[in-house]
Amino acid sequence: MAEQKKAPLLRKEEDYVKALEGFITPDTDQVALLLDYDGTLAPLTEELSVMPKDTEINIKKLAANDKIFMVVFSGRELSEIKNHLKFPNVTYAGNHGLEVEYPSGKKFKIEMPEELLEKHNKLVSELKEKVVCSGAWVEDKKISVTYHYKGVTDKLKAKLIAEAKGLIQAHGFQLIETPYALEGKPRVNWDKGEGAKMILEKQFDADWAKNLKIIYVGDDTTDEDAIKVLHGIGKTFRVSELPTLKTYANYQIKTVEEVGWLLKAVQAYYEKKKKV
Repeated sequence: MAEQKKAPLLRKEEDYVKALEGFITPDTDQVALLLDYDGTLAPLTEELSVMPKDTEINIKKLAANDKIFMVVFSGRELSEIKNHLKFPNVTYAGNHGLEVEYPSGKKFKIEMPEELLEKHNKLVSELKEKVVCSGAWVEDKKISVTYHYKGVTDKLKAKLIAEAKGLIQAHGFQLIETPYALEGKPRVNWDKGEGAKMILEKQFDADWAKNLKIIYVGDDTTDEDAIKVLHGIGKTFRVSELPTLKTYANYQIKTVEEVGWLLKAVQAYYEKKKKV
């Protein structure tokens, strides 16, 4: 059974080439490239931010490749992430895969119970009202919620964290603590792991795990659910600066900029093929 542990940290561009060595055969392999957006392809900010230029260039090249099925995940609403990126040939998964749109225009949406949505909205509202100040902010992921306090001064931090924890638990959400944030997850059987499985099954049928080369990249606790599902099936990468990070992923990537090195390493397989 998979367990979280310290993963090798990729430090140089050549480390990414080695991590993928022998994994992709460009002529024959169908690759599923599953990418989180906020904190992975682009810096995590309250509003959607832009990708580093190199990342954007390689995303466009990879998305145009018919051997690559690309999914961009976001905790934000589908329309928000799709309108921000506007890339053709990309499957967009908003709300952690609750709403999905394929390049063909085909869409599907899973409705969460009304009672759960009401609880979620009340929690978001109370967090914004009571603990958003001095640089702290709330990321509404529609199914889960994250309270970010990285920029708060030490003087206020302990008080705000304690109050936010109390609110998350009082509303019946599961509390997950990270060094710079608190995550509130509903106690339901839905997460990015379920979303990833459903998207791949709808695109490639029930045997998807046998027929694909899968790469998954994400930066937070919600991504661990998908990374766990894909453990032993594909190559998985967790983006984090934490030196003590424990993860289900095969590798750790330190920064958003270095995610661009991974995409460049994937693209290099296809550039080599063209030259042959």
